[in-house]
Amino acid sequence: MASPVAITPRNLRFAFPAAQGRPWCGGDPIRTAFFDGMSLMFPDGERMFIESVRDTADGITDPALLAEIRNFTIQEGLHSREHSRFNEQVAASAPALVARLQAGVARRVALVGKYLKPEQRLAATVAAEHFTAVLADYILRRPGLLADADPEFTGLWLWHAIEETEHKGVAFDVLATRRKGFGGWWLRARTMLLLTLSFSFFLSLHVILLARVHGGGRLGWRRAARLIAFFWAPGGVIPGTLGAWAAFFRPGFHPWDHDNRGLIEDRRRELQRA
Repeated sequence: MASPVAITPRNLRFAFPAAQGRPWCGGDPIRTAFFDGMSLMFPDGERMFIESVRDTADGITDPALLAEIRNFTIQEGLHSREHSRFNEQVAASAPALVARLQAGVARRVALVGKYLKPEQRLAATVAAEHFTAVLADYILRRPGLLADADPEFTGLWLWHAIEETEHKGVAFDVLATRRKGFGGWWLRARTMLLLTLSFSFFLSLHVILLARVHGGGRLGWRRAARLIAFFWAPGGVIPGTLGAWAAFFRPGFHPWDHDNRGLIEDRRRELQRA
């Protein structure tokens, strides 16, 4: 299935303010830790996504899909670059902790590369791309999450979320050319279950540890309650993404079944004005 939107790499470089080691998201340690915790996962993860799609694209002859793969890899490479720069800001808060968390991400990505076969790595990419697309949609629908952040930080996350949405079907379509029917569904379904456990655990770990740092070295029961509410209260991250996450398991599912072209068009205009 061709993407219904143009996959457009935008080579943006954000002028991040000097690293200050304090909550950049409106002074809120919880929202700051949420975005920081995700960002620490991105550079190594996105390089793996590029490699997994490239390693399994042999035999694809559809020129439209080949063009989408090319633009997907460019977008992901640019995301990796800018999040590496953003992570320097994160490290200003707790250099030793951030180095340890980044090393853990690198080890896990290396294990995936070492022990999984190419189609299994592609299935892991498909699952992770759905996760990021669902989170991107959540962020794009809630401008208030970043409304009080520095405009350069807001621009980074807006840009990333728009482009993750644009290319959300590419890895899925590559897998669909290789594994069809029940076998393809079973591969992606079981991979998503495993990735959900892993991603949720490590993102939660990142957020909790970084929230402690941004909270002055301790979480405290008030911040702990706010952290739980951020994820679990009505309108929070988990209730706000659960339905879209679960749709992945439906036979015949495609990422563009959730057509949010209008949303990304609105936010594209906002990005262009920034």
